[in-house]
Amino acid sequence: MVKTMAEQNGARVGVFICRCGGQIGLSLDMSSLEEHAHAGSDVVAVRTCDYLCHEEGRKMITETIKSERLDRVVVAACSPKLYLETFQESVVQGGLNRNMIDMANIREQVAWVHQKDRAAATSKAEDMMDMAIAKVRYHEPDDRGNISVVNKKRCTGCGICESVCNVNAITLSPDAEYGGKRRANVNAKACVGCGACVSACPTAAMDQTYFSNKQILAQIDTALAPKEDEVSSPKILVFSCNWCSYGSADQAGLKRLDIDPHFRTVRTMCSARVDPEWILKALSMGADGILILSGRPGRCHYDVGNIRTRKRMTLLKMVLKEYGFDENRFQIKFVDADQPEKYAETINEYVQIIKELGPNPIVPTSIVDPKRVELPYLNL
Repeated sequence: MVKTMAEQNGARVGVFICRCGGQIGLSLDMSSLEEHAHAGSDVVAVRTCDYLCHEEGRKMITETIKSERLDRVVVAACSPKLYLETFQESVVQGGLNRNMIDMANIREQVAWVHQKDRAAATSKAEDMMDMAIAKVRYHEPDDRGNISVVNKKRCTGCGICESVCNVNAITLSPDAEYGGKRRANVNAKACVGCGACVSACPTAAMDQTYFSNKQILAQIDTALAPKEDEVSSPKILVFSCNWCSYGSADQAGLKRLDIDPHFRTVRTMCSARVDPEWILKALSMGADGILILSGRPGRCHYDVGNIRTRKRMTLLKMVLKEYGFDENRFQIKFVDADQPEKYAETINEYVQIIKELGPNPIVPTSIVDPKRVELPYLNL
């Protein structure tokens, strides 16, 4: 399997933490957050600033990239929906590819919604920062944007990816390099980056540039890593659609709605990107609960992504029930971007359900290794 640049040579990650004029520090222990960042694997520089989005903060990012020879950047601040593009420009000015950055949303989705439990909020912010560090390790310089890509060695020409693509961005045609057998081809200009084809591919031939299987699984591993403290229990993962529930989570922050902090969020562009193997992986690692928050049917940014999610995950729920899992361990709910109150209510209700259920009875001794990352039997 082809290794990323970081896997081959190690990474030099810089972490930049924003105080947002003191607003983030009202709910989080900033000293603890900074100390935690320094201890991160591959982290070689940590900087804190009152306003990273201002000229002074952006200049600090650019200069630190150069002085510390950083090859990856994590910004722990506000929502990536607000300032990711701004920070990407700073990364480019520092000499890196714009893809070599990730953000940890510690303002809208941590500090502003978890004001009643400073310890739990700080623990969550540390986890979200760690998850971003884990993800950015697998970022590679890429100017194509967020699109699906094909490993033609793994492709069998089954056509499932083509059948689930709602924008006709995928075609199958004979490929001379593979003896004239059919192989999938992605039109980068037509692909909208929903990721539905990636989670549908049975041979792991499809992947996504900014939300790859390795990147998502790295976040899952980090979120569910064993901890001695009790403030991170129960362990709940929430897969949040960028256009729907992730937006409502940001709005909940703006409204300062009170939300139980005992969950960790993994952002995807669409709920259709969520792979059943991720769920199995998380449960095998001891996740107490897993919640997919999709947009309501008829309101999906990609038209039918949430419908595909509902069909696929309903089947998975049936399988999990047959294996003895309580049906509440894994749930699918629907929340739109303009429903922050419903988002808060849905999260709070689910966390309470999991608290009443108690810990996942599985002892994580035989962790599922998703085939979408490693397919040794293909000898690639």
